[in-house]
Amino acid sequence: MRRWPVHRWSLFGLGLLLLLLSLSGCLERPLLSDLTPAEVLITPNGQGLHPTARIGFRLGTRAAVSAVLRAPDGREFVLRDRAMRAPDEYEITLDGTVAIPGSSDRRVLPNGTYTLIVTAEDDQGRRESRSARVIIAEADTTPVEITNLQTDRPFFTPNGDGDADDVRITYGLTKPAEVQVYVTDTEGNHYLIDPPTQRNATLQAHVWDGTTGGRQRGGKLLPDGQYTIHVEARDAAGNVTHRTVPVEIRGGGIPRLEIVEVRFSPITLAYGAVLDVQIKVKNTGTVPLKTNGPPPGTLYTTEQNYASFRDPNRPGEPLYYERPGTWRVGVSWENAPQAFPIRWGLFADLNRLLLPGEEVVVEGQIRILERPPSRTLRFFAGVIQEGVGYPGGRVGDTVITINF
Repeated sequence: MRRWPVHRWSLFGLGLLLLLLSLSGCLERPLLSDLTPAEVLITPNGQGLHPTARIGFRLGTRAAVSAVLRAPDGREFVLRDRAMRAPDEYEITLDGTVAIPGSSDRRVLPNGTYTLIVTAEDDQGRRESRSARVIIAEADTTPVEITNLQTDRPFFTPNGDGDADDVRITYGLTKPAEVQVYVTDTEGNHYLIDPPTQRNATLQAHVWDGTTGGRQRGGKLLPDGQYTIHVEARDAAGNVTHRTVPVEIRGGGIPRLEIVEVRFSPITLAYGAVLDVQIKVKNTGTVPLKTNGPPPGTLYTTEQNYASFRDPNRPGEPLYYERPGTWRVGVSWENAPQAFPIRWGLFADLNRLLLPGEEVVVEGQIRILERPPSRTLRFFAGVIQEGVGYPGGRVGDTVITINF
């Protein structure tokens, strides 16, 4: 059998032909498919019928794609900014609302027949547009309004001293809405105050302590600086209203007092005798700590508490009471009538501050007027952050024997 020689130029020509055919196939591939479905109905009124609609399309090759919604009066609302997209199937979800230029608000469009226009342009300059009808009916175009948004102070000092430790945010809603409250710093970072929550058309209030999500939830205190409080409300129809108010954090810090050592003595004593107490504490926080009385050295009985001491000028009122933002050390025992009934301040001078890193030994005395059946009482100490609680819990448990 005769074999025909294969010339390298023939192979080259065959490859070139295949390449041209391939390119021809690519050029003939549609850039943009029709939009499907060709017509949709949306009823943005919060009733749950047809709240949204989805319109899909296929992109045949890499191209820059944009989408606008054209109103009956010819106005156009940008739904998707021009951006490069890879060949794939895409979907646009419509809810009957559009963004308001220059703000973060969204508004429900009035009833009417609109046109969704999707445009694609590839690297070769081919440009194609496809459209679909969007019918909006029974629309609730009355947006929720946020009225009289304000704070109770222009700045606050979240350092646990009881003075301006938080800021109160108040406003009104004109209709029921889902509301979230957050803050942003000067770099645009977001920090949540309250998550999205359904609220009624009434006056509203939130308290922010300067932390991310709340100190009681372990939130981290934000640094000093300027912040913007954001209130964002979304009604059932989809209207979104966003309002802001500025606030400043000054002198913020973490208050913390920890017990280093506890000593009760003697561990055996007679009924009516005096139990000596020594409690060594250290300011392990970042801010100075205020204190409250009674002063160290004050003698208690087990039948008294810190409110038993009366103001000599006003005998009907206690001389010492709970003052939020102040710190004391306390002593309690098993089956005591209340949590830490015996409390002492950190200094005799109640105006003195315990500075960060500073230590102090608080001494006091307790006259034992208890007759426990077992002839023993378990005493323990703790730190009291007035208005907050007992950080650190009970420490220094010591069993005291009482002879009677």
